[in-house]
Amino acid sequence: MRAVIVVILLALVCRWGVAQIGPKYVIELRGQGGAATAGMAQGRVQLAGHGLALVRFQGLSLLVVDADGEAYSEDAARAWPEADLLLVLPASAGHYAGFAPLQALRNGVPVIVGEVDAAPVSAGGPQLYPMQVWNALDLRKQNTRLRVTAMAGGAEAAAIAGYMLEMGNSRSSYRLYVSAAEAAAAELAQRMPGADLALVAGPSLLQLNRGAPSGAPAALTAAGYAFTAIKR
Repeated sequence: MRAVIVVILLALVCRWGVAQIGPKYVIELRGQGGAATAGMAQGRVQLAGHGLALVRFQGLSLLVVDADGEAYSEDAARAWPEADLLLVLPASAGHYAGFAPLQALRNGVPVIVGEVDAAPVSAGGPQLYPMQVWNALDLRKQNTRLRVTAMAGGAEAAAIAGYMLEMGNSRSSYRLYVSAAEAAAAELAQRMPGADLALVAGPSLLQLNRGAPSGAPAALTAAGYAFTAIKR
């Protein structure tokens, strides 16, 4: 019994220690005006092209890019929507073009990439933020906060399967899981019981509802899906 108690205590201490570890990266962005962050904490995720999804939340914008998508090319990248942060999803198959498409981006724009794929980008290009599983990046723009966490595909998986986006603050937030892989709502809800919504291959939206998935997958459209931060 004593041995069991010791093991439990050690597990709790380790878990507490991990929880105290801060994000790998912290980014502070200048906001333009205060109206964008006033009122209710609302956001929208919408289709922005073949393999592109644009997430907006209270004046903050994030462009999710499928590295296997049609839009991930040097020519197409010049027409990508402007965003505060870019998130390149892990490549699996298709016509993945390495980091060449990122050269077309404006100087200094932050881009999250998988660490296994990280490679230098020539001077004058974007700022890469390589991530491994469980790494996190915190971004703040005025009163809006975003945490991006690299997620594994399962308990024993070492590679990044997708990313959890948590938008909001300590009082209310919205958690959106994004991945280029196919997945079922029930499986994701079990693995990530705190997630509200998932954007997966299709692209399709899955209602996870913090561990209580509901409804059928819905196609992501240009009109988008509106969401509101939820009290935690």
